[in-house]
Amino acid sequence: MITRFSLEETLRDARAATGVPGAAVGLSVDGERSFGADGALALGSSEAVAPETPFRIASVTKAFVATLCFEAGVLDDEVAAWLSHTAGLRCESAELLPESCLGLWSYSNAGYWAAAARAVEAVGAPFESALAALVLDPFGLSATGFEEPAGCARGHAQQGKTGHRAVLSDAYPVGRRPSGGLWSTVGDLLRFGERHLKGYEELHRPRTDALGAQYALGWWARDGVLDHEGSVAGYQSLLMLVPKEQLVLAVLTNSWRGSGLARRVVERLGLVPSSPGGGRYEEGRYALDGVSATVRDRWVIEEEADPVTGQLVERRYRPSFRATLMSHRIDFPRKGVARIGWVALPRVEA
Repeated sequence: MITRFSLEETLRDARAATGVPGAAVGLSVDGERSFGADGALALGSSEAVAPETPFRIASVTKAFVATLCFEAGVLDDEVAAWLSHTAGLRCESAELLPESCLGLWSYSNAGYWAAAARAVEAVGAPFESALAALVLDPFGLSATGFEEPAGCARGHAQQGKTGHRAVLSDAYPVGRRPSGGLWSTVGDLLRFGERHLKGYEELHRPRTDALGAQYALGWWARDGVLDHEGSVAGYQSLLMLVPKEQLVLAVLTNSWRGSGLARRVVERLGLVPSSPGGGRYEEGRYALDGVSATVRDRWVIEEEADPVTGQLVERRYRPSFRATLMSHRIDFPRKGVARIGWVALPRVEA
């Protein structure tokens, strides 16, 4: 049995291994909740992270938007295509993907902007009000919202190979909110996840294959596990559900290296979904709309501008077809196309 002590110990070990400034974790099993928190709200701060500390949850927001569309009664085929990233849209605009990438699953924030607009039209209220009325308030999520809350953790960008620096400006554009604008706490995420354990099967049903797993509506689905990660403005987050075990795990960090911490927590708790092995590499440089990645000598160097801070983010990692977390995976679904950072990118150089 996972105890509060073991959860806190797991978090401390994971934070020590990754150097993440601060993190909080919440675990619910059959409705019994445990929490852990470690580190500071910001580098150099004497204020400690607590289980009730708000963090940006970034793209975990997408599961909330899918829930809003369900509650608003707008889940037709077009909305489902937007929510499942199968509408053929580019990540940051409603333009179609290049011809070489059409027909492939490709992550699109723009699809979530469109889906939210459809829900807003049906409800007859602004997006923030519609989400509060149909999801946040009925679920009892009083610590979740779009305005920066008091006592929140501060995001940190990577500096060098091991260092961090605080992100000084992270105002989230209002128009982007449906794709990743929420603040929340591990406690609220557990409550949200517990509600999903009791229903919303339509949102959990896989719609397409990608990266050695399947994608539903606002959730990755693989081997009995539902999960989604988020990354923006120096925050990285994870929400994971294991319906058969009636289990919800929430991990929130204030670092661009937070996914490494989340992976260690997931593995330590034995929640790793199985994945098929194998795959092929196609070296080269891949690029689209300001995102570029070079695959060379079994390494990936990925570069893109953070949509909130505008800062260029570089990630260097060993590519994997079966990593614990989906954010660590790449694949090559078609000759001359790679899915890196979940986006289908055409090859521009051999």
